[in-house]
Amino acid sequence: MTTTTTEHDQALREWARGLLPLEAATELLIRAGFAGEERPWVRHDSEADRPWIDFASIPEHIGGMSGGEQRFLRIAASLGADSPIILADELAGLDREWLSLVLAAIAHTGDAHEPGRTIELVDGSPRFVDVPALYAWPAA
Repeated sequence: MTTTTTEHDQALREWARGLLPLEAATELLIRAGFAGEERPWVRHDSEADRPWIDFASIPEHIGGMSGGEQRFLRIAASLGADSPIILADELAGLDREWLSLVLAAIAHTGDAHEPGRTIELVDGSPRFVDVPALYAWPAA
C-alpha cells in the first residue's frame, strides 16, 4: 500500500471530488498503488492540465496481474464506472489490507466514512444523535 501523497494523487482526488463513488474508487487506486501515471487507465486531460482515471478501461488491462489484483481492480472499476461485477466473487480471496480498503470505499460511497448525525426516535420523539464513521479509511 502506498503511503505518500503526491501532487499527482492530489490532482486525481480533485478530479474526483463531489461524486462519492468516484472519490472512493480513486482513493482505492491511490492507496493501493494503482494510480501512478504509468498505469494505462490513468490519462491526462491536456485542456484541464490534470490527470483522470478511465475506470471503464481497467478490466481490459489487468490480464497479466495476480488474481487478487484483478479482483481489487474490478471492484474499483465497478465503483468508478458502473462496471458490473459479482461482489461475492470479487471479495473472496482479497487480502486483509485490500479488503480493509474496499470496506472503507463502500462506506465512503454510502457517505458513512466520516462522523455524522442521524435522527433517532426516543419515546416516539425524533432527536438528532451523533454517529461515528461506519468504516473510516485506514491510516496510511
